[in-house]
Order: sequence, then C-alpha cells, then structure tokens
Amino acid sequence: MGLNAQVIAIGQFTRTVVPFLQYPGEFYARTREGVTSPETVFFVETGTTASVELASCFGVDALDFNQHELDARSADLERLRAMFGEDGVVRFQGLREAGFRFYFLPNA
Repeated sequence: MGLNAQVIAIGQFTRTVVPFLQYPGEFYARTREGVTSPETVFFVETGTTASVELASCFGVDALDFNQHELDARSADLERLRAMFGEDGVVRFQGLREAGFRFYFLPNA
C-alpha cells in the first residue's frame, strides 16, 4: 500500500470564494459569512510517487511533519497545472488570494 496525500485549505467563507469551492454554488446558499471553511484542493491516491511529487510542488518533504503547513506563495504552479489541470490551479489561486491557509496531509 502506497502513500496517498491531499492539500487542504482552511479559511473564512465569503461569497467571493464560492467559485473556488468544491460544491455547486447553491450548496452554500445558507452558509454564513465568516464561518471557517475547510476545502480539499488537491488529492492524489495513486501512490507514494504522486504524493511525493505533490509535496515537492510546495518545496516540502511528504513525511516531514514540520513542513505540513504550506507556503502557498512558493507553489510551483506549472507542476501543479501538469498534475491537476488549469481548473485545479485556478481553485488554488482563488483560495490563496482569499487568504486561505494550506496544509499537506499524507495518508498512509
């Protein structure tokens, strides 16, 4: 069994972030402004190699738990685009610009 991983974002909900969230906009109709909103941004379940590559897109070691809060400004957008496509990068950038914080989570 290999390592799976995800990058999650946590920030405050506002109507401006709805286009960057994982569910259709109508799902957020009753969501209050300012509530803490966790989002899965990137997810790989294809094994250790992809998980290590995802971590390296942020300049971190997949299993160094000291590095799991990510510096979103250091993201390699081209490599992320190659892994997740333009839509994934647009979601990431939208949440980043809205002040969300990002975390790398390995799942063994």
